[in-house]
Amino acid sequence: MIKEKGFLPITVDKSHLITIGERLYSQSIELIRELVNNAYDADATEVKVNVSKEKIIVEDNGTGMDKEGLKQYFSVGSREKIAHPKSPKFKRDRIGQFGIGKFAALAAAKCFEVYTQSGDFAARVIFDKENWEKDKDGWLLPLEVLSPDRRQGEGTKVVLSKMTQSFDPLAVEHCVLQSVPLKAKDFDVYLNGHKIKPKKVPGHRLPLLEGTPFGVIYGEIVIVPSSLATTSDLGVEVKVRQVTIKRELFGMETWGKDVARIKGEVYADFLPITSDRNGFITDSKEYQAFLKVMDKIIEEVRTYL
Repeated sequence: MIKEKGFLPITVDKSHLITIGERLYSQSIELIRELVNNAYDADATEVKVNVSKEKIIVEDNGTGMDKEGLKQYFSVGSREKIAHPKSPKFKRDRIGQFGIGKFAALAAAKCFEVYTQSGDFAARVIFDKENWEKDKDGWLLPLEVLSPDRRQGEGTKVVLSKMTQSFDPLAVEHCVLQSVPLKAKDFDVYLNGHKIKPKKVPGHRLPLLEGTPFGVIYGEIVIVPSSLATTSDLGVEVKVRQVTIKRELFGMETWGKDVARIKGEVYADFLPITSDRNGFITDSKEYQAFLKVMDKIIEEVRTYL
């Protein structure tokens, strides 16, 4: 016999937002990847990254955000990019999915500021970790609506300060090379004034184009000359929406020295990825279909050695 009916609220302690930011990625340097890829999603053609011991600044000339866009930006787990998977101007396949990547900034800095301008709207939002933790019950961030600067144009600038970690610019460049769509049309990334250019691996190139019930797999495998083979960055880059998620060996770890000769890029946009964007849901039907195709391709590749 039911004596009483009611409801229980589901609550989330606000400290978990800090935890998400600090533990979202295995390496905090990946926060730069997230910020640059956000710029790509916002139809930027140019992104400037400046790294110093005191600050990290990521500035783009994308579409910027209005007030509603800022609300979406700071919404934990926003599904905006899933609901609108194409960017408005260039119709790019948007990289972001989970709406939590921007909080990775908290893994390396106690404060991040977002300056944005879109049309006649300009504003600044400040997320200060120490102030956030002091106010146990408040969930509001300070918003300053500014006068738009016509000379500046549209775009967004994110400034990380009160740094708790420092980053080697060479490590930042490697991160960008690995995980940002540098080969995309009309998209350039600069690091401390230097344009980052994708590197081409020398060797015999084997193009691939295969179908699965879930989508197309395409790209190329590169067989590097033995004299140029290196054990750094072993495996084939597997990309989703032009971003490297992970390097896979596909069983080549048993090949001895020959494994160092196999490089390449494989694109499979249908693969489901983990929330930290560093791996795949390996027990999914999509990944299993992908693996079946790639195992066959790698067998063929071995015949060229």
